[in-house]
Amino acid sequence: MTAPRLSVALCVALAFGATGCYQQMALQHKLKPQDPTDFWSDGRSTRPYVEGTVARGSIQEDGWYFTGKVKEAPSSPTTAPVSAEEVLGQYADGFPEPVTESTLKRGRERFNIYCNVCHGQTGAADGTIVMRGFLKPPAFWEQPEDKKAHHSRGLKYQGASDVALNDAPVGYLFHVITHGYGAMGTYSAQIPVADRWAIVAYIKALQETNRKGGVAANTVAAPATEGAR
Repeated sequence: MTAPRLSVALCVALAFGATGCYQQMALQHKLKPQDPTDFWSDGRSTRPYVEGTVARGSIQEDGWYFTGKVKEAPSSPTTAPVSAEEVLGQYADGFPEPVTESTLKRGRERFNIYCNVCHGQTGAADGTIVMRGFLKPPAFWEQPEDKKAHHSRGLKYQGASDVALNDAPVGYLFHVITHGYGAMGTYSAQIPVADRWAIVAYIKALQETNRKGGVAANTVAAPATEGAR
């Protein structure tokens, strides 16, 4: 048999062999999710987790760090009136870790990647998405043309009306990044927890810069870190 014919024969043999292996693996004895079985007394193939099981890397005991909240409001605005103090009191008013220069640099980098497109480089709600006609988010600081353009819609919906984002607790900003609000989707999958806090620190620095009369996107004042652990 010539070399070309031998090569063809070997390829055909290997193809049949691979098919045979696939069939053996595909047809092996196994249980698919929700299949019934008589192996267990309850007849279920899908087994419940052992009591006390915790998925690796998923335990989140520190509510402040992972949620931005320190407690839950006692009721919902759809069932009973909630005071502004109760709404704002849900959210942490300080950072879980000290804010450093590296924190702000990281926050600026992540902000420009994920937030700039809607909120604009200085937080004035003039990002590319807005310029193309999409819904304008609240600004992070007071705008000359509209004195309420920087008021929080999410806090107003919960029962705390006329709260400027300058005065919103840092935990609320973290909560919105994590869960989204309105036209803004959740960024919990894209942005790790530490980076969300870094973004919040940078936003507060932008607000502080503009509170002092400057609009500097690259040189910002450090935010207050009272309440940090």
